[in-house]
Amino acid sequence: MTATIATDDAPVPARVLDEAIAWQLRMGEGGADTDAGALQRWLAAHPDHARAWRQLHLLGAELEAGLAAARGPAARQALVRPAPRGGRRAAAMLAIALAAAVGWSVLDRFQPAPHLLADHRTGTGERRTVTLPDGSVLHLDTRSAVDVAFDATRRAIVLRAGQVAVETAHGGAAERRPFVVLTEGGSLRALGTRFTVQAVDGQERQGSATRVTVTQSAVAARPPGCSADPAEPCASERIVQTGQTALLRDGRVDRPEPAPPEPDAWKDGMLVVENQPLADVVAQLARYRPGRLAVDPRVAGLRVTGTLPLADTDQALLALTAAVPVEVAYATRWWVTLEPRH
Repeated sequence: MTATIATDDAPVPARVLDEAIAWQLRMGEGGADTDAGALQRWLAAHPDHARAWRQLHLLGAELEAGLAAARGPAARQALVRPAPRGGRRAAAMLAIALAAAVGWSVLDRFQPAPHLLADHRTGTGERRTVTLPDGSVLHLDTRSAVDVAFDATRRAIVLRAGQVAVETAHGGAAERRPFVVLTEGGSLRALGTRFTVQAVDGQERQGSATRVTVTQSAVAARPPGCSADPAEPCASERIVQTGQTALLRDGRVDRPEPAPPEPDAWKDGMLVVENQPLADVVAQLARYRPGRLAVDPRVAGLRVTGTLPLADTDQALLALTAAVPVEVAYATRWWVTLEPRH
């Protein structure tokens, strides 16, 4: 199931969004006519540029509407009421803080702010492939961030957020450095393999955790109490084999279990689900869509099996309405709920 995206709410690459934000800040500072001409050339250079620009302005319009109540008579009365000594400075500081918080939340809907300093990152709905210096390949899922920490003793990747699929290079006899993925939940050492590593959020459990799923060969999983150096023994280490998945949590590595079907299908823009609750499926789709995507508790337990497109979440939601008795309720493009079909 595939679709061509041409709508304004389709996600844009993080790099393009960064450029659009930079242009908005530049023009907001009173850009000269030469800046305006350069902006028009940038907008015309690629359809993603114009779409990112429109999305920023649509977000601004929706936030303006949401804050309209603050401009009502009661709010105006409070603003014109004489402030006590020092009160004007406090009010100004509060206004600046509120504006910063709103701007920060707008940015986070597309590109999570804590990821901005990562070596490699993806925004909402974006996927990216990175080739590392040793020839290994990383596939970054939506809203993911990694740092590369290669040195003389090991090839390390630090997963800061989201999910990454790893395809390690064979290297050759000269390459003896272990390939390790470091996470808050522990460390994963590749044993000549292909695997995925996901930072698990609070929807599945509380606290920091990591899920590793192996699609080829094996991975040595260690809790954070053990050194990632294979030369140092670790009694808590577990070997996760092909077709298995394991959760690293609470200072331990759980016993490996059978992996779900095609756990890395997201690399190709597809979500494969088999007899999963609708609530879990919607939670996965929500990671690829800006704004709020939720499911009514009355239908949250419906079971879903099938394949859904990640590049077009509207199409995926439409497919869900054909699979289970639900309908999609759009309050706005940013506020969507799956409800029982009437």
